[in-house]
Amino acid sequence: MEEIKEDKELDLTGLSCPLPVVITSETIRKMKEGEILKVISTDPGFERDIWSWSKQSGNILIKVEKKDGKTIVYLKKTYGAHEPSLWYWIKFHSLGVKLHIRQLCINLNPFIKKPDHFITFTAISEGIRAEKILKKQGEKNTILIPIPDEIDPRCGVVLAVAGEKKAREIYEKLKGMDIAVEAIYKKEGKEYKRVFP
Repeated sequence: MEEIKEDKELDLTGLSCPLPVVITSETIRKMKEGEILKVISTDPGFERDIWSWSKQSGNILIKVEKKDGKTIVYLKKTYGAHEPSLWYWIKFHSLGVKLHIRQLCINLNPFIKKPDHFITFTAISEGIRAEKILKKQGEKNTILIPIPDEIDPRCGVVLAVAGEKKAREIYEKLKGMDIAVEAIYKKEGKEYKRVFP
């Protein structure tokens, strides 16, 4: 395969989610159409996040390499691409804080039924989209929270649901709406077990 010649390189070694995607987005936003950006990251969730970001922004993910614990990606700036603004990323970061507070409230409130099933997504943006759609449809039995470390230590979100039947119903509904759901996990004590698919 022909070697890719980048116009710019970003070494984001040591930075964790959401910074690698935020900095990548801001950098490519300032580049010219057709230019290639090489990004090096050690964040374990970067590959998954950059796939989702490139799909949403319209920029081309040319190549992904793994080397010495690093993920190296090559991105091409395309005509008509729409990278999120810095304001979007500020709101995105504040959402993370909001979700952690939400999770804390669930854990501390003795009067609510605790969710025991958790729907995972291929990307954070898919989870956010799922929550918005379900709210518009009047669904009140789901809540978006940060992904438990026991399921995945990387940056992410899950839709928390009480009961397996309800979790499967919502999973199938979201899948039918072309939302990239991944799996359903059940909490058993302090452990999380994948139950579907």
